[in-house]
Amino acid sequence: MGIAIFSIVVTTLIMTGIFYIHLKTQVFSDLKVIAELLSENKEYDKLPEDTRVTVIDNDGAVIFDSMAEAGIMENHLDRPEVKEALAKGRGQSIRKSDTLSENIFYYAVKMESGQVLRVGKKSASVAWFFISVIPITVVVILILVIICVMVSRYLTSEIVAPIERMVEDMEHVDENEIYEELIPFTKKIRSQHEEILFAANMRQEFTANISHELKTPLTAISGYAELMETGVVKETDIKHFSHEIGKSSDRLLILINDIIKLSELDGENNEELLEIVDLAEVTRGTVEMLSINAAKMNVKISYHGCNTAWIRIGNELAEELAYNLIENAIRYNKPGGIVKVSVHVEKNKVALVVADTGIGIPKEHQERIFERFYRVDKGRSKQLGGTGLGLSIVKHICNLTRGIISLESNAGEGTTIKIEWDVVD
Repeated sequence: MGIAIFSIVVTTLIMTGIFYIHLKTQVFSDLKVIAELLSENKEYDKLPEDTRVTVIDNDGAVIFDSMAEAGIMENHLDRPEVKEALAKGRGQSIRKSDTLSENIFYYAVKMESGQVLRVGKKSASVAWFFISVIPITVVVILILVIICVMVSRYLTSEIVAPIERMVEDMEHVDENEIYEELIPFTKKIRSQHEEILFAANMRQEFTANISHELKTPLTAISGYAELMETGVVKETDIKHFSHEIGKSSDRLLILINDIIKLSELDGENNEELLEIVDLAEVTRGTVEMLSINAAKMNVKISYHGCNTAWIRIGNELAEELAYNLIENAIRYNKPGGIVKVSVHVEKNKVALVVADTGIGIPKEHQERIFERFYRVDKGRSKQLGGTGLGLSIVKHICNLTRGIISLESNAGEGTTIKIEWDVVD
């Protein structure tokens, strides 16, 4: 509406100016014809009523005027049109009236006698033209405003309708009729919508799993403690019960530590932990530390690879990642099995590889093993002391440090996990 009203006003001003210019040209053209005719035939009494004729001597004295008494009129030598006519043979000028509603057009021509014949005529001023069109302009603006309101409401509802349908049914956004320009936007919205739903489901599942995982050792501790408190337990069973309580407590502590670690990795300030670390040195130290655990389970563990390999990961995260990978390889191995750990640099990439000859992971489970609390064999995992969070922690660290993780495994044959990072100079 604003653009339309502005356009109407500007157009009115421009057209009024153009019309007045044409009118002025036409009036002077008419006065010129009249002046030339009168200079030849001197028939001053045959003029239209709105036309004034004045004859001026070369000294400026008025000799004749068709609308006033010549003898009492002042000298006209200073009039612009008279000066121009005496100098050039012809002259013209426009003088505004006191009311501004009319202008007086003058055209003067020098006759053969040396006198000046001047013809004058009143005509409306440009201000009068503009004022005269104001009423019709206002009416046009009012009509246009009404039309704009009606049309804009209709167009807006039509334009917004596909967007409203999209918002109301995000599940089938691809099936709804939407604007082609909005397709990237809708894809992004749907992707975010799915991510939010996935995150909500994961959070709900994680909460349920935490409750379940914590309940098991707590129930065991509570049950054994209650039996011991009642005094009905045999002296020979107290040692067994104490062992089970200690075992459940250790499991509970490990589980809580893993949950805390995941919570820390989900935080927003983890970038501060990412310092440049020699991954080869950290991995060798982890292998040495876990070699005792490996020996207890009759598993041979060895380190192969380069002496130094620098990546941006931070010492704490590097130790956590190497520990979880190697401990998993030992825990889910077979008696007499082998764990090979290596760190090597190739093509500007640092790779950490942990390969074992353990129980392996069936194909149908491989996509989900990095999920929290996901276990391939729940009974065996709990029996071996696993919390189901180790590989989830590994995945989080990889995401944080921009590491690319890959897995190769066959059930009963073993598993190889490889993680690659960019080399840090």
